[in-house]
Amino acid sequence: MTAVEKLRSAIERTGSLVSAGIEPAPDYMPAGGEFTPSTAGYLEFFRLFVEATSDLVAAYKFNLAFFESQGVEGIRLLYRVRDLIPDNAVVIADAKRGDIGTTAKHYAKSLFEVFGADAVTVNPLMGRDSAEPFLTYTDRLTYFLALTSNPGAADFILPDRLYERIAASVADWSDENAGLVVGATKGADEVRAVRGAAPDLPFLVPGLGAQGGSAETVVRAGAVAVDCGLSGLGLLLHSTRGLLPGEADQGQDVAEVVRRKTVAFREQIAGAVDGALKTTAREGQSQS
Repeated sequence: MTAVEKLRSAIERTGSLVSAGIEPAPDYMPAGGEFTPSTAGYLEFFRLFVEATSDLVAAYKFNLAFFESQGVEGIRLLYRVRDLIPDNAVVIADAKRGDIGTTAKHYAKSLFEVFGADAVTVNPLMGRDSAEPFLTYTDRLTYFLALTSNPGAADFILPDRLYERIAASVADWSDENAGLVVGATKGADEVRAVRGAAPDLPFLVPGLGAQGGSAETVVRAGAVAVDCGLSGLGLLLHSTRGLLPGEADQGQDVAEVVRRKTVAFREQIAGAVDGALKTTAREGQSQS
């Protein structure tokens, strides 16, 4: 089974387009001291987190920087948390690698073969030779940064519509094993332009929740089609902080809070899909 097939299967199994973030950081731990910001505390929290969400999310996205910044113990933690993820869920290594071909070959091997990721994130700005080592893994999925959610996208990505050129190039590179990172914080016109340049590629969409992106905007502008079922939308919408307990949740059962917030996020996306369907239906009626 390829990573794209596994993703479709996971979406159908869970009825969900949710990607959940795995990021060990003191600020992200539930208040109240039940889980300490230590290797043991993080491991126990993520065990609970995965158990509470495994039937609600299609993918888990590991932000490798949060583990790497903790040194050797962080790397050990990375692999121990990886072992907690069910085999039927998609594992994304959010590493944003990008380097010359020989180095990229080792990055790809470390992420796909050693860590066992189904999908990775890669910066494409060094061109095809830096992307090729990832694309040789035809059974995996490589998400290339296209329309990023950060304010700094205005420095290089947005001017002269570079994001559109990236999308078109990646579409040419893909053998059903490439996708695009498309930030939800950008406007409908930009998202629609990326979809136009890459009609069939899957999108990984960060920037929802705490960053203020709109699920409805992304679904309407970025879906491959809105009448083909969830797994045919070509979208995976990501949240990290939005699924975690906050100060207002202190004293409540952590697993119940995580599950409640994940269900709410899934339902928010379902509402966006329903809204897009209704909009499409109205537009069809007005044209008939």
